Amino acid sequence: MSFDLLIVIGMIIADLVLVLEILYFIVRRSVSNKLIRAAFENNEAEFEAVSKTLAAKTLSKFDQELIRFNVAELQRDDALIEKQIEKFEEMDLKDSQKKKVYPQIFYYYIDRRRKEDATRYYEKLSQFDVYRNKRDIEMTYDAYVRGSHMYLEEALKDLKKATRLELPAKERLVAKMYANKGINAEAKKYNSLADKHEAELKGNNKA
Repeated sequence: MSFDLLIVIGMIIADLVLVLEILYFIVRRSVSNKLIRAAFENNEAEFEAVSKTLAAKTLSKFDQELIRFNVAELQRDDALIEKQIEKFEEMDLKDSQKKKVYPQIFYYYIDRRRKEDATRYYEKLSQFDVYRNKRDIEMTYDAYVRGSHMYLEEALKDLKKATRLELPAKERLVAKMYANKGINAEAKKYNSLADKHEAELKGNNKA
C-alpha cells in the first residue's frame, strides 16, 4: 500500500470521525430538548419514555436527573428539588459530577436559609481543591452562614465586572455583608438595587 493511499485513508477516517461526533452532538441535543420539555410540562410518563430510547444513551443517568433538577429549580418546585437531591445522594457520583451539582445544591440551601444543609454541602465541596465557583461559594458561605463581612471589599470589586444576570445575586451578597457589619443603610441600598435588577431581568424575559 502506497504512502499516498495511507494519507487518503487517514483523511477519510478523520472525516468520518468528525461526522460521527457531529451526529452524536445533534442526537444528544435533540434528546436533551425532549427531556427538558417533558420536565417543564411535568409529564413524567413522557420523560421516562424518552429516557428509555436509544438516543437517550447519549446522556448518562446523572445528566438526565440533572435536567430534572435544573427544571425544578427554575420552577422553584421545592418538593421536586428535594426529591432530586435525594436521588443524587443515592447515586454513586463521579468527582466531576459532584463538582457540577453540589454547588447548585449549596446555593439552593443558602437561598432557603437552611444553614445546616448548606454547611453539609460546603463541607462536601471542601474535599476538592478545585471546583466550579469555589471563590464565590467561599464568600457566600462566609457571609450567609458565618455571618461575616470579611470579603466585603472583594465583593464590591466583583460588582464592577458582573454581568446583568450575575448582578442581583452579587448585590444581595454585598447587602448581606453590610448587614453583618451593622451598616444597615448600605445593606438597604444594595438590596434595593438587587430588587430593581431582578425586576428588569424578569421584564426582559417576558418581552
